[in-house]
Amino acid sequence: SAFLCGWVMMGLEILGGRILSPDFGSGVFVWGSVISVFLLSLSVGYYLGGWASARWPSPYVLAVVIFLAGVSVVPIAFWYASVSGWFAELGWNERYGALGAALALFLLPSTLLGMVSPYCIRLLTTSVSRAGASAGSLYALSTIGSFLGCLHTAFYLILSTGIRDSLLLGAAVLAGVSVVLIIVCAITRGCKHSA
Repeated sequence: SAFLCGWVMMGLEILGGRILSPDFGSGVFVWGSVISVFLLSLSVGYYLGGWASARWPSPYVLAVVIFLAGVSVVPIAFWYASVSGWFAELGWNERYGALGAALALFLLPSTLLGMVSPYCIRLLTTSVSRAGASAGSLYALSTIGSFLGCLHTAFYLILSTGIRDSLLLGAAVLAGVSVVLIIVCAITRGCKHSA
């Protein structure tokens, strides 16, 4: 779960720069806006994921979070040009227009994806003495997924499928992860090690 969610998360970030570039260019303001929004979202997602996992430490809740993340990407696929164009037409300074568009488009899905890692850590941790090892392994796996998602999206996916289909593919992957997680948990009746 963490690996593929990290992959999709970084793919969204790369797509964010491409989505905003027709209206705001591809300079430092656009990339600064996209990166800032994702960092803010991750912070909020980490907090919410830790909070939720302490109260509902269930892989089924994690599956719902991942599924909702996928659902939240679908509207972006169909309305990203309209949303970005609307912020451009507001006449704001370029940096604030790009920031507003990035917030509107990516705050929700990236926050939901940010919840995944702390949730997985909670499900994988069986004792206090293993907490550090579980967290380290999980974040390493998630970051490797992000690394591969960045390269795959930038080098191949955008060129071969375009922005809309890339977003829909990411949404489908997240939905698939959530379904597989539910099936595995139903079969194993617990699945603390499926995260």
